[in-house]
Amino acid sequence: MKSEQVVQKIMLLESEFLKYTNYEYGLSMSKYMKGRFPFYGINAPLRKQIQRKWLNELPKDLDNESRWKVVEELWGREEREYHHVAFDYLNSWNKKFMLETDNNKLKWLISNNSWWDTVDSIASNYLGKYCKLFPKAAKELIEDWRHSDNMWLNRSCLIFQLKYGNDVDFELLKSLIKQYQPVKEFFIQKAIGWSLRQYSKFNPDAVRTFVVEINLQGLAKREASKYL
Repeated sequence: MKSEQVVQKIMLLESEFLKYTNYEYGLSMSKYMKGRFPFYGINAPLRKQIQRKWLNELPKDLDNESRWKVVEELWGREEREYHHVAFDYLNSWNKKFMLETDNNKLKWLISNNSWWDTVDSIASNYLGKYCKLFPKAAKELIEDWRHSDNMWLNRSCLIFQLKYGNDVDFELLKSLIKQYQPVKEFFIQKAIGWSLRQYSKFNPDAVRTFVVEINLQGLAKREASKYL
C-alpha cells in the first residue's frame, strides 16, 4: 500500500472520530494522562467499535512494510486514540507478518509518544511474540535496550515476558531486576514487581526466594508479593 493510500485510509478514520468527539471527556482523559496527549474524548468501547469497522476494511494481505506504514502514520497523529488503534492493530498480527528486522521499528515505537498505556501493551504483546519467534535477535535487542537511557525501553525489558507463563527465562529476569533495583523511577519499580508477581503464579517458591535474596523493598516488593 502506498503512503498516500495509507493517509487516505486514516482520513476516513479521522472523519469517524470527529463524529463522536466529546470535548469535556477528552480533557478528562488528557488530564488522566498527565496532559501528555490530546484526546477526542471517545471511550474505549466506542473507539474499538469504530476501529473494528475501519480495520476490517484494510486489505488482509498487506505485507510487513505496508502494515508498518499504517502503524507509523497512526503514531504520527496527535490524538491518543490513533495510538491505541495502532497498537491494537499491531498486536493482532499473525506471526507470519512479523520480520526479524522489526526490532528497529519496535524501538522507535516504544521510544516515541511513550506512556504506560502504549508501552505496556506493545511490550507484553508484540515484543513478547517477537522475542519468542526470533530468539537470537531478541538477545541482542534486550542487551541493547537494557543499557539504554530510555526508561521505557528498560521497562519493556522487564515486562516483555509477562505472557510467557512458566516459560519465563527467570535467569534473564533476575539479571534485569538486579540491574534496575537501585533505580528509583516509579515505572521501573512497578515493572519489577509486576514481572515477579506474574511469574509467582507459576513458580511462587522461586519468586519468594529471590525477593528475600536481593532484599527487595518498597513498591517492587509490595507488587511482587501480592500472590505470595
